[in-house]
Amino acid sequence: MARPCTILSGLRQSLLVFAFGVITLIGIGAIHAEALAIDLGPGATAPIRPFPLNQVRLGNGLLQEKRDRIKSFIRSYDERKFLVLFNNQAGRPNPSGVTPPGGWEDGGLLSGHWTGHYMTALSQAYVDQGEQIFKTKLDWMINELAACQDMITARFNGTKGSGAASWVPTFPGYLGALPEDTVLRLGPPRWAVYGGNLDTNTWAAWYTQHKIIRGLLDAYYNTNSSQALNVVTKMADWAYLALTIGDKNHPQYKGNLTRDDLNYMWDLYIGGEYGGANEVFPEIYQITGNPRYLEIAKAFDNRESLFGSAVNNQDILVVTSDKIPGRRRPARLHANQHIPQFIGYLRIYEQGGDQEYFAAAKNFYDWVVPHRRFATGGVGGSYPGTDTNGELFQNRDNIANAMGGSGAETCTTYNTIKLARNLFLHDHNATYMDNYERSLFNQIAGSRADTSSTRDPQLTYFQSLTPGIPRDFGNTGTCCGGTGMESHTKYQETVYLRSADGSALWVNLYIPSTLSWAEKGLTVKQETTFPRGDTAKFTITGQGPLDIKLRVPAWARKGFKVSVNGQAQSDVAQPGTYLTLSRTWKTGDVIEVAMPFNIRIERALDRPDTQVIMWGPLLLQIVGKPSSANGGYFGISLYRYLKLDGDYSLTAIKRTGTSAAGDPTFRTADGGLTVRPYYIGDSQAVSSYFRRIEPNVVFGAIDTGIPNRKRNDGLPSYNVPVSGIPSPGTDGPTFLDLVWDQAPFASHKAFVETVTSRADAFVAAGVYSAGERDLIVAKAAQAEQELAPN
Repeated sequence: MARPCTILSGLRQSLLVFAFGVITLIGIGAIHAEALAIDLGPGATAPIRPFPLNQVRLGNGLLQEKRDRIKSFIRSYDERKFLVLFNNQAGRPNPSGVTPPGGWEDGGLLSGHWTGHYMTALSQAYVDQGEQIFKTKLDWMINELAACQDMITARFNGTKGSGAASWVPTFPGYLGALPEDTVLRLGPPRWAVYGGNLDTNTWAAWYTQHKIIRGLLDAYYNTNSSQALNVVTKMADWAYLALTIGDKNHPQYKGNLTRDDLNYMWDLYIGGEYGGANEVFPEIYQITGNPRYLEIAKAFDNRESLFGSAVNNQDILVVTSDKIPGRRRPARLHANQHIPQFIGYLRIYEQGGDQEYFAAAKNFYDWVVPHRRFATGGVGGSYPGTDTNGELFQNRDNIANAMGGSGAETCTTYNTIKLARNLFLHDHNATYMDNYERSLFNQIAGSRADTSSTRDPQLTYFQSLTPGIPRDFGNTGTCCGGTGMESHTKYQETVYLRSADGSALWVNLYIPSTLSWAEKGLTVKQETTFPRGDTAKFTITGQGPLDIKLRVPAWARKGFKVSVNGQAQSDVAQPGTYLTLSRTWKTGDVIEVAMPFNIRIERALDRPDTQVIMWGPLLLQIVGKPSSANGGYFGISLYRYLKLDGDYSLTAIKRTGTSAAGDPTFRTADGGLTVRPYYIGDSQAVSSYFRRIEPNVVFGAIDTGIPNRKRNDGLPSYNVPVSGIPSPGTDGPTFLDLVWDQAPFASHKAFVETVTSRADAFVAAGVYSAGERDLIVAKAAQAEQELAPN
């Protein structure tokens, strides 16, 4: 997030006065210049911190292409549409012929949320290249929203408006596209539930408040809009009263809201969904110094059924019906309702210091990744024995049986990588960034259609994992249509991070970009075609000592080579870590990185024959519709093509070239199937997962005639049963799986030794007879020429 130039609060003013005093006492040369900057937003007090968005600019490549398409939509969209419903509530006139956006932005109970997403996207689009049209649209919207807020507050004296504005606000400062009552009725005494009745129901009312505040805060961070901050603080004052005093004008009002009341509110399915409302109030607290905003952030704690379990690391995202904690939560929690809560807990931790908030967020993330994450980076799905709602969490370790139906909701991935990023700022584990990269280059990049159409955002809601299903694009007015506008306008946010003291630069993602580190007078230009290519070049402008930490991706198993000014670095780079280059840099220094991509196969946790093809960080999808065989999946055999090096890309799945758009293309040796990166956004039928078909033990063309049997030990046991599916399952790793897991083999002798030890284990387990073992070993010994690398 950006650091605005103006100082508008007591807290921030005090920090500057303190910094000036330090300079006066010890001299400017004795402290880092970075100490004078006040970081705001996510990670503001963390050991590692983000750069302002305007300090990182994307270069040409895949992500800029995706960004340009969404910017075209944002640029062409009529921003007046967003004010129609707000004007109605304020009693202000609307231009003739201008209608609301539609979708969920049609006057229904979630109206207003898309306005916040659009403001965030506008401010992010503006800092990309400084195009004035985006700021002009944004400034106009902020000014109009401020006028709406003022007119609603003016009725606080008891004067009713007319039409949609014929209601009197309970507290000053409310801003929304719906009456204030649609928010207040969630709490006592009415306890409104999720539904479509505009007079009695509610639908994620605090979620909408969060999106509006978030959009305004981002406008403040990215464009230095003091008016946006003024509107935000009034909304925060209203929120404080709404969540402490409550619905005081209702005739059955019994007093201020209690902790028990709040717990009951947040456990309501969908109605209690508040997005990341608890993330914005700590930020407002930091800006203003007013402790009531931190207090109100803690009011959103989901204390009855989830927070304590997360602190104690007890995974209860899905439970059996007889073990539901709390008074009203369902057995399966809604994924996108709950992931953002933990982003907010991190923000409370950063501004309030309570360790339990960090523990809750870290433990929760570990429940989701890897235990519920698909290879695309997505989460959620139905499974046999449950309802068909794909927006809910699946039970722990259920991957293979949860991917049918609608698939993974794009919003959940948007929020999961926000959580991973924020955790990394405090816990510098490269695994968070490996997961961030996977999600970014697959489900997020794949969520935007590769078209020039601006009739709607051309974004996905669900991304189906059912084999042979094309992606659907559109989503005007939906949650995923909103988060998608944000995702594709902030690709630069995590490419680089910095240590709080300015002593280290963390290079997390390989994306063509230029970092302008203003406080250090340093520029880093990254040139790469990643993820279409696997090299990167960094050119330094500026001078001074600095640790540059290069992420070594977990998938970089064929090496990670680094040179500085043409001189190869001898440091051993371990996949899944960071490689640190410590030196005094000068203008013209060049770092070059080579990280060869290779084909690898990943298995579903609970059914190893259900697999995906990976190319570096990219999931490769199979193009076309499979037959009804193999459970409706493509069936592929691969082991008979492998050599001692175990390299799938040499024979089993070979690269065939590059598409006109610059994307790599592949073909399988078995079946001649076309395979391509997941991020390609068109309407072709595609499959992410396939079924591995390896019926017999084979070594190249040598077929032993012995079935390639399975060992079912080691499979996860579902914490909540799946109807008709044994747990642990009966589709464990096969004999050939366990042999080739040891590749590459240094020699044919080493290969035979592995075959022998695995065959002995299968005999001991009663899977193979001694005679079958002897034949397998004998055939392996005969396969030296078959397995010799080309």
